[in-house]
Amino acid sequence: MVKKRLLSRVFATVMALAMIFAPANGFTVQAAENDASQIASRDIFSEENPQDVISEDDIKYQEPVLINEFGAVEDTLPSRLTGTVQVEAAEIRDIPMTYDNSTVIAGTVSDYLDSEGDALIYNINLAEGIYFQAQLTTPANANLDYDLYLLDADGNILKGSDYYTYINGTDGTLQESIGFFPEGDEATYYIYVLASTGGSINQPFTLDYSLSIAYDRLESNDSVREAKSFTFDSNGAAIDYCTLSSPIDNDWFEITIPESRIYNRLNISATTASSNTCSVEVYQNIASEGYKMQKVGNGGSVAVSTGTYYVRVSNAKSMDEYDDLDIQNYTLTITPVLSATNITITSLSGTEGSKYVTYSGYGNHFRTSTGTVTVSGYATIKDPETNTTYYAANTPVTIMYYNPFWEENNTPNYAYVYAYGTTDSTGKYTIKVSLPNPTSSCSADTGVSYHYFDVCAIYALASDNTSVNTYEVIFHYSYSVYHG
Repeated sequence: MVKKRLLSRVFATVMALAMIFAPANGFTVQAAENDASQIASRDIFSEENPQDVISEDDIKYQEPVLINEFGAVEDTLPSRLTGTVQVEAAEIRDIPMTYDNSTVIAGTVSDYLDSEGDALIYNINLAEGIYFQAQLTTPANANLDYDLYLLDADGNILKGSDYYTYINGTDGTLQESIGFFPEGDEATYYIYVLASTGGSINQPFTLDYSLSIAYDRLESNDSVREAKSFTFDSNGAAIDYCTLSSPIDNDWFEITIPESRIYNRLNISATTASSNTCSVEVYQNIASEGYKMQKVGNGGSVAVSTGTYYVRVSNAKSMDEYDDLDIQNYTLTITPVLSATNITITSLSGTEGSKYVTYSGYGNHFRTSTGTVTVSGYATIKDPETNTTYYAANTPVTIMYYNPFWEENNTPNYAYVYAYGTTDSTGKYTIKVSLPNPTSSCSADTGVSYHYFDVCAIYALASDNTSVNTYEVIFHYSYSVYHG
């Protein structure tokens, strides 16, 4: 009778997901739908594991879909300068080509715009068969706003980049960039740098420019106005045929995050076999009458909400480090980080390996002594739109050892022990947790000896949503005494 009362107390706590854990670190497990008293009144040893185990044959890995078709960005926002610029010969400056290699010619110039409305014009000759790019780096000053344009010989504006200044921390404001394919025989063009707001006699701008003969079919997409737009589902998307054709090449892509989705983060990366490594940046436009670009991420894991985002892929190295003999495709991959709705424990391994034992009156459970227990399993989520169940990759997981006897002894440091990890790219985790000593509160007669142990539990929980959890009852073995 004493043992039955004790077990009732133990399992009312161990087995009830309705309980609220409140250990020293403030970690909380959300209440489940089951009522604690109902669970405690059941025949615990006949209960099956509460986890929703799905056949792994029915679970899918995310497979990003290769994107080949793109939509055009609806560029309805007004340009800040249109029409024709009056070009005066006295204002025109020649620019040097300081980087001259087999497929790329490039150069850099630095100068000043003294006051608002000032402009500098640089002369350049272009012919069909090359791709021209220019990039303007404005001083990191919120009171300055410089814009970049390309003019023909008559001063007509052919291309423009006119972001409003937004200081993104130490990165400053986004560079102005343009890309252009000239047509016909060699002709004169002008690079036009304009101080739309403010000016400075001691803070220079930097103008980089390049001519290249190697470029991909998506060019030109050097500015947000020319971003390539595409959509993706829970599988994600990949683009594998773009290149960084010059040291200042940058490719823009527009993605829209729908209101109905099963993720709140994206993993974004751009990889290449080339020595010209890629940089990834993610922006949102926070202006309504133009483009004011706020950086929200640098690739990797990026938090997203419903709305439009812009992904920029650019050269991660300096102009001098760029190798035009090693231009190779990069692969841009965007994978939703799925928010797990189910988690499982598929295996436990401890001091006795993966041994399960049966004790009369206690059932059959995994047994281990004090030491390290390795817990493995996976996290999943079901897409309600397609009814497809996916492994939830990159899900933070908490493993919790719980011993109700130490809790009854008012020793929470032994009652709760935690370990942390993350599911891998396939949605699976393996985490080790170290067990304290047991209290030896339970015993069973094997017919040869008396075994002393604690009936405990190992929990697996999604760290960012602890209502997603499961557990396994375990025997925490202490010692045995042979019959006399």
